[in-house]
Amino acid sequence: MQISGHGKVDHLAKVLLGVHEAGNASARQAVVQTKAGKDEVQISAQAKELQRIRELANQPDPERAARVDRIKQSIDSGTYDITGRAVGDALIKQVLTDAVL
Repeated sequence: MQISGHGKVDHLAKVLLGVHEAGNASARQAVVQTKAGKDEVQISAQAKELQRIRELANQPDPERAARVDRIKQSIDSGTYDITGRAVGDALIKQVLTDAVL
């Protein structure tokens, strides 16, 4: 099989690359330069909302920090007591929360 550079495949390649009957390098360069100058980024409203929610979730929660400190103190002093049911409920709640998110 020999590819000669003529025919439908060559024409398709020129169309896809944006080169229409321009065989010289300067024409190709001009096409590349015009495409490079038109880059745009648009962020949808939904993406902005997700970003806002993520930022809220990453903010420190003073109530949670205080609760964690109380639990740490209870564990260190040996007074922390929890039932197996409470652990199971917390695990199920976490799994369900993860499934929703």
